[in-house]
Amino acid sequence: MNEQKIATPKIPVEGFLSPEAAPLRLQLLAGGSGLKNAISIPRIQKSGLSLSGYLESIRPGRVQIFGESEIDYLASLDEEFRVRAIEAFCGQPVACIIISKGLQAPDPLLNSADRNGVPVFRSALVSSALIDLVQRFLADRLITHITLHAVLVDLHGLGVLILGESGVGKSELALELVSRGHRLVSDDVVEIRRRGDVLSGGGPDLTRYHMELRGIGIINIKDLFGVAAVRYRKDIELVVRLDPWQDGKAYERLGLDEKTHSILGVGLPFVE
Repeated sequence: MNEQKIATPKIPVEGFLSPEAAPLRLQLLAGGSGLKNAISIPRIQKSGLSLSGYLESIRPGRVQIFGESEIDYLASLDEEFRVRAIEAFCGQPVACIIISKGLQAPDPLLNSADRNGVPVFRSALVSSALIDLVQRFLADRLITHITLHAVLVDLHGLGVLILGESGVGKSELALELVSRGHRLVSDDVVEIRRRGDVLSGGGPDLTRYHMELRGIGIINIKDLFGVAAVRYRKDIELVVRLDPWQDGKAYERLGLDEKTHSILGVGLPFVE
């Protein structure tokens, strides 16, 4: 298996300003210099305990939510303790802060956020709805994934990942399967994502539904065989490696010897 790229699941805070994040209804209030801060954990963190001085509870790479209880708690402190609590909090490796329910941000928070490079956003959404949407947004972008030189097909509803060295015949095999009524997911490059113990594969936007055949060139499977011959994504349930025949090498032909192939820590049935 040729692993081309294992992606580190991180996104910059500035992703919250993208059009895809519009449903979060976020407005940047302060800390714009920290928009490159990395978010690496999709679960958000409520910040009440940290504001009270227990800074060990802060997890780097997590989004901090300030709801009504956090804002009310800060308002209950006298000025000196409020400034001290906010400065200590913003001095930690905080990815960013989101204030829910359209609440007013305390001036000391905005000032400290600017000094420490901690982006502060405000959303009109209530905390429960905001937390749900933020975690969904991050989960889609922080999935562990890998890019392989391989072919992925849907064979009678079974997601089959075909591995092998360049020139061994992966694309030719996939084309033959498509001509027999099966479906192509991706040729040459397969982007695999892990959700729990499930691996899902698809192709890059640039080459989706295209196939390169030696001596022929690049063909569009969707145009040649119709929309029923392709799939956008498919869960991977079997791995097959094509191996040039080697005299003297023992191959399992009866399927009695069950082998597995590990991708992103998930073991899949394997046939060579």
